[in-house]
Amino acid sequence: MTEEEFNNFENNENEDLQDEFLLAKHSLKHKQTERKIRKKRRKINRIKAFLRFIVLVLLVFVIYKFFNLSGWYFPKDTFKKGDDKRIEIVNNKIVPDYVIKNSLSKIDTPKVPIFLVNVNPIKKEIFKIPVIKNVYVRRYGFPARLQIIVRERTPIAIIKKDLKQKPIAFFTLDGIVIANKSYMNFTETEPVLKVLTSSADLSKDVTVKKVQYIEKIVKAVETYSNEKVEYVDMRNKNDVYVKIQTTSIRLGALDSSVFERIKRIYTILPQISDMDGQIRYIDLSWDKVNYLKLKKTK
Repeated sequence: MTEEEFNNFENNENEDLQDEFLLAKHSLKHKQTERKIRKKRRKINRIKAFLRFIVLVLLVFVIYKFFNLSGWYFPKDTFKKGDDKRIEIVNNKIVPDYVIKNSLSKIDTPKVPIFLVNVNPIKKEIFKIPVIKNVYVRRYGFPARLQIIVRERTPIAIIKKDLKQKPIAFFTLDGIVIANKSYMNFTETEPVLKVLTSSADLSKDVTVKKVQYIEKIVKAVETYSNEKVEYVDMRNKNDVYVKIQTTSIRLGALDSSVFERIKRIYTILPQISDMDGQIRYIDLSWDKVNYLKLKKTK
């Protein structure tokens, strides 16, 4: 190898070493840069995690404070006082508000927010009132309050001792007899059959089956008279009267022939149209015999 070739070879070796040194230096700087970036990312992630923790703590604190506001809770004596602002009764026509609220007075006031209040104890107490057929309870906040929507049983007949007196009992469509004085909050304009009787008859003779039988008689009278029945007088069970708009009808005993006797109404009513209010009642108490009872003249 000549001296010139040796020098060229040595120069090439030096250039290669220099290139390797530069490459190693560049790689070292690159790794140092990557380490710095990773450190920054870890720092940023720690800051983000800390901020998320702070936000979570603040959120929990705000939620806790929000759900501990007094607007979510009932006052301690809500049910005992029957607070009108806190307890609203809806759709009750027969049972007064105070009766329903009194039924809730034994319930302890819930110590939880309104949306967590268990309404089953409330329904259970209201269902003890025999007139109530169904109950729905709605919960509202700010302030905490309840809306109690009741569905009452349908009366088919009210029992009275006298037309001017309040009812002493009534019968429902589903066959229940209600005799509690607190449940007689009727409006007289409601189309419910009125039956006049005595208190003794109420406990012995006036049963649900009997009332249903009277209803059939009333429908028959309305069919053949083409008038609405105002009331049925059963104070003497062997001498029953039915009052229609035009006059009264004496049916007598409610035996097996009563429906045949009722059929004769439509032939008699036209005869009293010219009597100018002189008729006291139509007497259908006899088989095959009809007559008009006139009012006494002075």
